[in-house]
Amino acid sequence: MEIKKLIHKNSVEQKRVFTKAMMTEQLDICRGLMMMAYPGFYGLGEWEPIWVILENKEEFDSKMDLTDDLDHTSTTLWAVNKELQKGKSLCDFFGKNEKQKLVVKAVRKGGGAPQREPLIDKETHK
Repeated sequence: MEIKKLIHKNSVEQKRVFTKAMMTEQLDICRGLMMMAYPGFYGLGEWEPIWVILENKEEFDSKMDLTDDLDHTSTTLWAVNKELQKGKSLCDFFGKNEKQKLVVKAVRKGGGAPQREPLIDKETHK
């Protein structure tokens, strides 16, 4: 339940900070509980999702590039074709309209602006 509370979508609304250390701690607790229930994971099949997670045996297809994490020192944020600069707030760029929605994308520094998304999808366009 603690893990569910930690990753629940309400955490964003409550502005709770989520760190890698917190998740690692919860995974260690879960690993300990599983070791008590299944010593040495005996009787737990390799297809079981909990075994896959705890043993780091996730297999990703070639389209997923999960080896490179975005580090805050090597990442820049883009919104509405503008590069957001560190130290400034969003109201410096877009005004103080509190009901405005923005799509913000994280890209590597020096990578340039991300590709624009179409206003309508292909099916609607047809």
